[in-house]
Amino acid sequence: MQNTTLEELKRWRRHLHLNPELSNQEFETAKYIRKELEIMGLEYETPLPTATIAKISGRGDKYIILRADIDALPIDEQNDIDFKSNNKGVMHACGHDAHTTMLLGAVKELLALSKDDMLNINILAVFQPSEESFGGANLLISEYDFNKYDIDSAYALHINPDFDEGNIASRVGPIMASCNEFDVNIKGKSAHVGIRETGINALNASVQVYSQFQAIPTYDLDCKHTNIVHIGYMKVGEVMNSVPENGHMEGTIRTYNMDDREIIKDRMKKICKGVSISTECIVDLVLREGYPAVLNSEKLIERSQQAAEKSAANFILMEEPYLLGEDFSFFSSLAPINYSFIGIRNKNLGYTSGLHTPTLMLREEALIYGVDYLVEIALSYE
Repeated sequence: MQNTTLEELKRWRRHLHLNPELSNQEFETAKYIRKELEIMGLEYETPLPTATIAKISGRGDKYIILRADIDALPIDEQNDIDFKSNNKGVMHACGHDAHTTMLLGAVKELLALSKDDMLNINILAVFQPSEESFGGANLLISEYDFNKYDIDSAYALHINPDFDEGNIASRVGPIMASCNEFDVNIKGKSAHVGIRETGINALNASVQVYSQFQAIPTYDLDCKHTNIVHIGYMKVGEVMNSVPENGHMEGTIRTYNMDDREIIKDRMKKICKGVSISTECIVDLVLREGYPAVLNSEKLIERSQQAAEKSAANFILMEEPYLLGEDFSFFSSLAPINYSFIGIRNKNLGYTSGLHTPTLMLREEALIYGVDYLVEIALSYE
């Protein structure tokens, strides 16, 4: 960093960490980001109430997107720090405060380079809301005319406590999974256990749906592919001495392969129909469209590696992807994408907690690598 100080990174990150806001409620967060951009002398667009897009000019007509997500999670923070979340039950437990900070730092650096006529590419700095809920990226892309720009590629960084400070990790192809959620609502008929033959047992149907869903990855999909059909919540029945009338379950589908995803959804529909016929229960499957898999472009991996190394970070080429969801995948509809992780693990300080936990913590010094990485990505275009 040449123009951004560590104190600025700390100020940005700690203000954001102190004042987290949930998805689609990031009004004060957006206001803060816009104020900081104004201090830098940068104009911006607001295509959504909490989305902010700033343009930094370089030579030529092509653009790259640098994206940060800005929302927090409904988690009650347990860290004993002087900038602990002011909003009870809300925390930046996925590090979006860090992502926003890194992009603000990169924007300040790139603005200086732009003024010195040292950029060969135009930049769209995208501060995106609602990654943690319904896919703010998809909404933003549908509302904002990105097609007015000649976009070459798009980049995003995510903190990761699986990697030590000073490491940046990425891979070609799938790096994050497709994520779809579902509900199953089952309706039987209540009856006293003493005359159970007059009832229709929703528990019997629920067990059948559960067991058959679990068999889908084993018997319906390529065994070399990684697929998960997971039911994490189930509630069936009313009282112990009556035939269960109502059943409800909730789950998620995780896959890297979009063909596999369609097979899974088709099999789930058929299973529910079959169980309904065999048990005489009403079995209603509700599939909710989520995020596609994040598929990193092969043509961008070398650029990512070189940018990491020029930022003095150690680059790690990951062997395996994560079965986590991420809506940055929607940006692949605009251009090739690269999604990378920046390490924040620090055993000496005890910063080893995972993402989406109430004790996630990092040193702001680790974010310097991310700022420099984003700058080096922009400078790599000739």
